Amino acid sequence: MRFSTIVTLLLPTAILAAPTVLEARAAESCAPSSYTLSKFNLQTSDTVGKVNFEFKSQFANATAVKDAIIKGVTCQAEGPVLPNSGNVCGTEFGLQFDLRAPQDKAHYQITHSWHCNDALWMSGNDVTIDPLECSEADGLRTCTSPGPQTIVPQNVRLVCSRRC
Repeated sequence: MRFSTIVTLLLPTAILAAPTVLEARAAESCAPSSYTLSKFNLQTSDTVGKVNFEFKSQFANATAVKDAIIKGVTCQAEGPVLPNSGNVCGTEFGLQFDLRAPQDKAHYQITHSWHCNDALWMSGNDVTIDPLECSEADGLRTCTSPGPQTIVPQNVRLVCSRRC
């Protein structure tokens, strides 16, 4: 009698927990393992804002992944000041960056979108370029990063399931 009471109480809990386990496994298999940001160059002055860098995603198993960023993409923006938002990288859907601080601070929000198992996924990444080496000549400040920067994906989430 005691066994049947315990089973009756625990079975609904186990059944409700099962979808969560499946979703967690899907997230693990569809999430990027890392990003690489390289060839960073930033130029700023009173009349110029220009940034250029390369960005690439890596997945532990990319079999079910459709992502233009796996091969790498060049990101750039310029103007009298850097545009604050909506800077799209490359020619395909998948990556955009926005400023999170004044343009000379090299602090960005990088949003990455990709498909995995016919579902749309995205991550929102708070990225500060570090270390940053800067020099100034004739009022133009030029900053570079000495090597590639590895970024751990942040805020990875499923946007919509199959065929959205």
